[in-house]
Amino acid sequence: MPNGKTHDKITLITTPVVAGFTYLMIGDIKTTAILMSAYIFASLMFNGDLDTNSRPYNRWWLLKMIWIPYQLMFTHRSIWTHGIVLGTVVRLIYVLAIPALIIAVKGAELPEINWYVIVPILIGLELGNLNHTISDKIF
Repeated sequence: MPNGKTHDKITLITTPVVAGFTYLMIGDIKTTAILMSAYIFASLMFNGDLDTNSRPYNRWWLLKMIWIPYQLMFTHRSIWTHGIVLGTVVRLIYVLAIPALIIAVKGAELPEINWYVIVPILIGLELGNLNHTISDKIF
């Protein structure tokens, strides 16, 4: 299994490749930038290693305490943290639960969903998760 520095190097190496492929497939620089921002965020700060005292966990700095219950709920490298698609979905549900609860309690309206932004974010988050999970299996 690669250590944190190796994961970061893999992210730096793969970022231009993923960006180039994304732009070739989509042909839109704005969508590519959104997807790549999510990819880099997921690779460096929102990956399966949030279940341990890791580089991604420590990059949350003062906000890292929000991940303590997550670490208590899941064992390291479980399907819930390192699962393809499932790992990303679990982390999204985890971080969106509090804002969703606040919106529900306040009876506020949900913000309008812009799928042209949401879809590239979701794809970028999952590609970042894949980057992490696959490198764990290869190295």
